[in-house]
Amino acid sequence: MNNLIKFSTLFCVCGLIGCTIGNGHICGPQTPQAYCDREAYERLMHPKTIGMYWEKPLMTADSWRADWVYCGGRPNGSYSPDKPDGPGDAAFHAAYKKKAHHLWSCMNSKGYHFTEQWSSDW
Repeated sequence: MNNLIKFSTLFCVCGLIGCTIGNGHICGPQTPQAYCDREAYERLMHPKTIGMYWEKPLMTADSWRADWVYCGGRPNGSYSPDKPDGPGDAAFHAAYKKKAHHLWSCMNSKGYHFTEQWSSDW
């Protein structure tokens, strides 16, 4: 019986070699890095909305939100297009792009800069 306990303990130790406990998960070679790195995990689980990537010197959360809403965005940092001119996906995509370009020019004119890669699909 004593040998069985020693063997079981050795087996468990050998099975966990190379693994660490990080971010509440056992992290090993097969574990996605986002589950082990706190910053990556937070970005994955709580992504920023598109409006939150606009920054300017001396900006506060309230001033950013007021400017974003003034430019046509939603208070949470997202946005939605105005009513499309016609039915279908093409009209919706055109309205979405038009709204994105309006937000871009408005926020840019207020002195903000976009901190990520801008995509015309936003």
